Amino acid sequence: MREKTGGAFPQFYPRDDSTRENSEANRREGEDYLRVVLEESRDTRVVGEDLGTVPDYVRPSLRSLGIAGFKIPQWENHPDGRTISGTEYQRVSVATYATHDHKPLRAMWEDAFEHPKSDSEQARNDLTKIAHFAGISAPSENSDFDRDFYGPIMEALFRCESWIALVMITDLLARKDRFNVPGTAASSNWSRRMAKTIGELKKSRGVARRMQLIRALLETTGRI
Repeated sequence: MREKTGGAFPQFYPRDDSTRENSEANRREGEDYLRVVLEESRDTRVVGEDLGTVPDYVRPSLRSLGIAGFKIPQWENHPDGRTISGTEYQRVSVATYATHDHKPLRAMWEDAFEHPKSDSEQARNDLTKIAHFAGISAPSENSDFDRDFYGPIMEALFRCESWIALVMITDLLARKDRFNVPGTAASSNWSRRMAKTIGELKKSRGVARRMQLIRALLETTGRI
């Protein structure tokens, strides 16, 4: 390898995106690397994590290569702040309400309405955005998570135009457990386990009702 590279380890050295020239060079070289990934992945689908603060060219670049990026409804907004409808999502995308680095929906609900904390306002704002995405009224202290929120937002996620809709196991089961808190060294990070075995979950009437609802929504939205 070193003979082929003149002694250097192959890697991507991105430039500062402060100039148009640097941005164009980053985009061009990034696409070259991604084409190699696509070629080597063969039949395996490639998804790009385009979350957080990314340059303006990243999402169009991924789409041009046929690589799906992420759509997190509460973060997908028009310039005026309105929530973008799922019908406007690009087909080549992956929609989900959270990743391993985020609080599950049930934990956000607890922060917003049951046990207010310092970040309660953010939780309420995110839940309101999700409600708008689902076409329902913003939740409040008088709302019930299962009765008023869970079903409609899952249906909205499944109805969106994204090629794939993902639901974390914690959101599927409406649990509050979090997999990781970025920027921390807590012992709980990346060590969470399910509170019950699959066999125990199958015996739970509450889980059975939730799974029946999810299956019905998958059927009515055409996901299966």
